[in-house]
Amino acid sequence: MAARSALLPVVLAAVLFAGAVYQTVNFVEGARPGQSATALRGNTARRAFSPDSMPEVDTSVLTALAVSTPGWWANIVFVVIPCGFLIILYLQSERVRVAEEKGAK
Repeated sequence: MAARSALLPVVLAAVLFAGAVYQTVNFVEGARPGQSATALRGNTARRAFSPDSMPEVDTSVLTALAVSTPGWWANIVFVVIPCGFLIILYLQSERVRVAEEKGAK
């Protein structure tokens, strides 16, 4: 087999890493690097949409974050209890397996 150069994988890894860092900075800061946050919201926008001037509204975010009691109990019954059962079943089967191995020796 011909020896392959390690240069191409290193260059591709460097490009991918640089792209990931650039995208992370865009995601975290919400803008391109170097753009100031004050340019996004001017004084006019801040005065036009001040929280004091807006009426109280029920947004979809507040509705989505509301947790109902039946939904809470459904999560407990259908997620926590089966997972607990599977953990207990696994621990018991491992205990039996170890006991059988010790008995066989």
